[in-house]
Amino acid sequence: MGERKKILPQMFDVRPIDKAGNLDLEKINKVEKVTHLPEKVVVKNNTPREIRKINEVARPKVVRSPMPRFKKEFIPLSKPRVEKVHEPPINQHHFENIRSNSLEFENGDEFYEFGNLPGGPNYEAPSKYAYRPIRPRAKKDWRGKFYFSLKIVIAFLVIFFILNGVYVAYQLKNNAYPQGEAAILSLKTAKSSLEQRNFQAAADQFQKANDNFSAISSELGTEGTILAGMTKYVPYLSKASSGTHLLAAGKDLSQSGVLASGVLEQLNNLRAKTASGTPVSYLKFFQDNESNLKTTDALLKDAQNNLASVNADDLPDKYKDEYIQMNQYVGKAAILLDDILGQKNMIADILGGNGPRKYLFLFENNQEMRATGGFIGSYGELDIFNGRVEKFFMDGIYDPDGQLKTRIVPPGPVQKISANWSMHDSNWWPDFPTSAQKIAWFYEQAGGPTVDGVIAITPTVLQDLLAITGPIPMPSYGVTVDQNNFIPVIQYKVEVDYDKTANHPKQILSDLAPKIINKIINDGNLDDVAKMANSILGNLNEKQIQLYSRNPQVENLMDQNSWSGRILSTPKDYVSVINTNINGFKTDGVIDQSISHDAKIQSDGSVMDTLTITRRHNGGNTPYDWWNQVNDDYMRVYVPEGAKLLSATGATRETDAPPLDYNALGYQRDSLLEAEENATKIDPNSGTRIYDEDGKTVFANWVYVSPQESVIVKYTYLLPFKVDPSQVSLGTYSLLAQKQAGSLGSKFKSTLEYPGAWNPIWENPGDGLETINGLPDEQKGVKMKADLKTDRFIGIAFAK
Repeated sequence: MGERKKILPQMFDVRPIDKAGNLDLEKINKVEKVTHLPEKVVVKNNTPREIRKINEVARPKVVRSPMPRFKKEFIPLSKPRVEKVHEPPINQHHFENIRSNSLEFENGDEFYEFGNLPGGPNYEAPSKYAYRPIRPRAKKDWRGKFYFSLKIVIAFLVIFFILNGVYVAYQLKNNAYPQGEAAILSLKTAKSSLEQRNFQAAADQFQKANDNFSAISSELGTEGTILAGMTKYVPYLSKASSGTHLLAAGKDLSQSGVLASGVLEQLNNLRAKTASGTPVSYLKFFQDNESNLKTTDALLKDAQNNLASVNADDLPDKYKDEYIQMNQYVGKAAILLDDILGQKNMIADILGGNGPRKYLFLFENNQEMRATGGFIGSYGELDIFNGRVEKFFMDGIYDPDGQLKTRIVPPGPVQKISANWSMHDSNWWPDFPTSAQKIAWFYEQAGGPTVDGVIAITPTVLQDLLAITGPIPMPSYGVTVDQNNFIPVIQYKVEVDYDKTANHPKQILSDLAPKIINKIINDGNLDDVAKMANSILGNLNEKQIQLYSRNPQVENLMDQNSWSGRILSTPKDYVSVINTNINGFKTDGVIDQSISHDAKIQSDGSVMDTLTITRRHNGGNTPYDWWNQVNDDYMRVYVPEGAKLLSATGATRETDAPPLDYNALGYQRDSLLEAEENATKIDPNSGTRIYDEDGKTVFANWVYVSPQESVIVKYTYLLPFKVDPSQVSLGTYSLLAQKQAGSLGSKFKSTLEYPGAWNPIWENPGDGLETINGLPDEQKGVKMKADLKTDRFIGIAFAK
């Protein structure tokens, strides 16, 4: 009982009452408040606020706890910065205590009624932290100020840039353009002076143009030039950019013109000395002017770059055509000069800079095709030392052949027309270095000197040069030769209308060639000289001219430029069709040939090729007998070494029998021919001769085409490699198609089919391959059509 007296009545009487049972307000006022609310922090907000009742605040659809709702609905919209303070967790006792009381929070003149909070008897606060709002601290928004300042600066620069661009354009129009027109007039005058070979006057005019261009640059100033260059992509201001680039190009051209005029004047003096019989050294001339040529080359390249940056639409109409012509001329001149300088070592050696040089010239008639370009009908010998031509003469090929004492067994197909092998049939191998060495050997055996190199050209070269010179009168022969009649006229003079007593049927060629060169160099203008240089380069690239040197370094340079006529090695597919006219007259001049190469990659990666060669004879009714005969062709097809022949159709099956018992007569045998013949196998089904040569497998057959008829020869063979896209090194296919030297360019078509699951990831040429439509779903394919004026390459890399 004593313990019970210690129990306070307030523990059971929640609502204090007096003895009569009425609410005892006096007691209530004496009871200490249990609920503790932390002192609130007033956060002033300048935004006017309306007084709301708590029940007017929209309750969110989902409020997971009182605290998130409290924060969501009662923290001011300005989201003042808050900091975490440690508070004891809210428990059920606190919750009930709050529910039992009606409280109000005061915030200045604003009153919020705090009603019943959501929750229940199982409510527990999710965190041991409560949030107490504190006074927000003003942040320094330095990023915003920085970006704002940056925008102001950019806007200012844009305005400054446009205004200066307008100013530069104004300067160009009112000041620079008049001076520019004066400079252009000086350039035109300089060009006319060059054509008249008045090189000093040309140099003066080029210098005057350069002075005008320099004055314009000085007037614009560095800043103006830079700003004008920046207006290239700004509408209405691009003329300023075009003007400055045209200005720079003009300055480059005028400076290069001054240098070129001096070089050409020296060259003209050398020609005059040559005409008077005074020995001159073109090698020394080249060496003395190498520095000027390099500077000129650099200026031309810079001018080319500046001209490429000019928008032709920005130029006055009267200058647009001249701009286009200038752009083309500068580009060609830069390429030509760059090629000359790049081959200076080869040029020095050829011109005898490293000692006396003797060259054997071969004139191969591509109307009568042979492996290296045509039948060797004439030859010449050139001696040159230190850039000076010591001796040059031409003669018919049968003169040295008549001096040949050595008896040698000729190649099997040649035995049909000749029992003994001699120089005129010695260009047997399509690899020119191999044939050139054999030709030089025959020349020595016939009593000729040892030569340092061999140069072979076809009539196509002289025909192209006649297109530059125009008609050349040959009064002693009663004809005028031009580009169109050159082939039949020369052929007629050589075959029929020549002095039988003197017996020099090829003399007309010996007399014509110097006339062509002299007219271009001495009588023509600079454009003709440039055209001649481009013509020679083009004929080198098309194998109408082939070069061989005993000097390995020079030969390597020729290989790098593809001027040596060498059969190229390649790890993948390869094809080259070589026609050899044996007693077929000059009928190759009227033969059209097309080559179709079709490769199909099987699902296992193996590759099967089908090669179709169509030869059409367009002769038979011409006024020239040599074009109306049957074309006798020993055709050799070069394919990858190790290729397996599956079938061959269209050729004539023929066996060559030796005309003599060569062993009994003591004839010598050539080691290369003997090794080739001993390794030859005959396909039992088609009679095709099969052997290996220069890293290639050769299929050889006789093909005869009569006038106004066509013959189709077809080979099907399996390549010695597979394509595997799962391996990088094996996932590629490529084809190298090499043209025959001397050919005018067969029509060429190549197709490639491959499994449909394979995806090409690289192609060459990228814009030259077309998709083949209409193939089965499991196959895809590409094709290319071109000509074989030059070698062609196709490459594709696959991935699965």
